Amino acid sequence: MADTASSLRQLKIKTGVVSRLFKEEQTYRTEAADQEKVLAKLRDSGADGADIRNAERVLKDSEQMIPRTQKSLQEARDGLKDLVDALGTEDSINATDEYKAAVAILDKVGQA
Repeated sequence: MADTASSLRQLKIKTGVVSRLFKEEQTYRTEAADQEKVLAKLRDSGADGADIRNAERVLKDSEQMIPRTQKSLQEARDGLKDLVDALGTEDSINATDEYKAAVAILDKVGQA
C-alpha cells in the first residue's frame, strides 16, 4: 500500500511539473509574439531609439526562454512517460485519477 501511495504521489508531482512547464512554454510563445507586434508598432510610429532597444531586449529575453523551457518540458515529459509506462500494468494504479491525469497531460503535450 505504501508503494502504491508513493507511486501515486510521484505521478501527481510529475504531472504537475509537466503541466506547469507546458503552460510556461505557451506563455513565452505568446509573450514573444505579442512583443514582436509591440516592436513593429514602435518602429512604424518612429518611437525613440531607447524604447525600441528596450522592446528588442524584452523580445530577445522571451525568445531565449522558449528553448530552455522546451528542454525542461521534454525532460519532465520523458520522466512522466517512463513512470506512466512502468505503472500502466498495475490495476491498483491505472484506474486512479492521478494516472488518468498523467495520461491526459501526456496526450495534451504530445499534440502541441
